[in-house]
Amino acid sequence: MLKFLMFDMGLRKQYRPDMIILQIQMYQLSRLLHDYHRDLYNHLEEHEIGPSLYAAPWFLTVFASQFPLGFVARVFDMIFLQGSEVMFKVALSLLGSHKPLILQHENLETIVDFIKNTLPNLGLVQMEKTINQVFEMDISKQLQAYEVEYHVLQEELIDSSPLSDNQRMDKLEKTNSSLRKQNLDLLEQLQVANGRIQSLEATVEKLLTSESKLKQATLALELERSALLQTVEELRRQAAELSGAEPDLTQPEPTGD
Repeated sequence: MLKFLMFDMGLRKQYRPDMIILQIQMYQLSRLLHDYHRDLYNHLEEHEIGPSLYAAPWFLTVFASQFPLGFVARVFDMIFLQGSEVMFKVALSLLGSHKPLILQHENLETIVDFIKNTLPNLGLVQMEKTINQVFEMDISKQLQAYEVEYHVLQEELIDSSPLSDNQRMDKLEKTNSSLRKQNLDLLEQLQVANGRIQSLEATVEKLLTSESKLKQATLALELERSALLQTVEELRRQAAELSGAEPDLTQPEPTGD
C-alpha cells in the first residue's frame, strides 16, 4: 500500500530534499482559499499565516499527524479512488467548514493553535460532512492552473531586479529550511501512523477470520439443532405408535350372583 502511494500516486515527490513539490502544494492551497473562501484568506494573510504554518503536516503525513485515525483511513480510501488531489479537497473543506470559528480569533498564535489543535478534533457528523463535500468537489483544472501560475511567478522572480531577487530568495530559503525541518519530523510521524494502520489492518483481518469461524460454528449448531428436533419428533411418533398398538390388559371386575 505504501509503495502504491509513494510511487504510483506520486506522493514520494513531496518528500524530496528541495521541498519544491510541497511549496507548490502550499501555493495551490493558498490560491484555493483565495478563490473559494476569500474572507478567510484575507484574515489569514492579515496575520501573515501561510498554509505552510498549518497545512504542511497535513500533506506530509496525509493528515495522520493530527487527525483521528478513523478519519485518516477515510482519507486514504478517497485517495485510492480520486488521487492525491483529495488532500487539497479535504484541507479546503476543513478550513471552509470551520471558517466562522477561525475568523473569531484575532492573532497569529490563537489562529494557528485553533487550526492545529482544535480543528482536528472532528465529531462523526463533521467527519461525514467533510467526506461528502470532498466527493462533490472538482478542482483538477484549478490545481493545474495554479501549478503553472507558480512556475511563471518563479520565473518572474528570477528575472526581477537583484535587490528584490535577493530579498525574495532569502524568504524562500527560510521557508524551505522550515519546511525541511518539518519534513524530517513528520516523516517519523508518518512511519508511526503507517505502523498503526498496518496494525489495525491486521486486527481487522483477525476479526473477519473470527467472524467467519463464528458463522460456521453457528451454522453447524443450527444444523445439529434441526437434526435433534427431527430425532425428537421421530421418537414421539414411535412412542405414539407403540401406545396405540398395546392390547387392553384391563380385566373386567367380577359381578355378584
